[in-house]
Amino acid sequence: MPDPSQPGRRLGDIAALISAFAAVLGVLLGFFGLPAVVNSPTAQTVTATATATVTVAAPAPTPSGSDAEASANPSSPAPLPTGTVPLADLSPVGGSVTLNLQSVAMGSKPYEQAMTFNPCYEDPLEYSINERYKSLTMTIGLDDNSTAKLFNVRIKGDDHVLKTVGAEINRPQNVTVDMTGVVKLEIDFTTNDDCPLRNNILLALADATLHS
Repeated sequence: MPDPSQPGRRLGDIAALISAFAAVLGVLLGFFGLPAVVNSPTAQTVTATATATVTVAAPAPTPSGSDAEASANPSSPAPLPTGTVPLADLSPVGGSVTLNLQSVAMGSKPYEQAMTFNPCYEDPLEYSINERYKSLTMTIGLDDNSTAKLFNVRIKGDDHVLKTVGAEINRPQNVTVDMTGVVKLEIDFTTNDDCPLRNNILLALADATLHS
């Protein structure tokens, strides 16, 4: 008849073996340490690498010199010259006048590069001088080869007559006019009657110069 105590004895033996195995395993881990398992030949190392991407936008090129000025003031006119400025260097802003620069003789005296035109055909001369100049000097008259005729030449500043000069043959007039504070310079010309032999009249403004 089997002994009823044998199954219990077997279970006790198994539990004892398990406890002994666990004790041995604990001793091994304590002796070799956890790195022995981690650094084993079969262990794999995983390395994570973070990559950051930075996008830099190149700044727009900055215009320099005259390009920058033109961008800031696309429609700005050229500045007026200073110092001693021949009137012929400025462009008229009003009227319709055909000006020529040529040599003339007035009172038998030659004048080079005088501003000349036929006053029978032309409109007044207008210039924008923007209070830049202090005085205007010139010699006014008719070329000695013109038809004898008297013209009244009026020099005006901002629509006010500053000086009136008679232009005729053989009598050139040296003129100095104060331009202080003048924005618009105008030179017009009149006569008391119609122009006789109008194609033979040449009015000259010799050495016309603005002074700042």
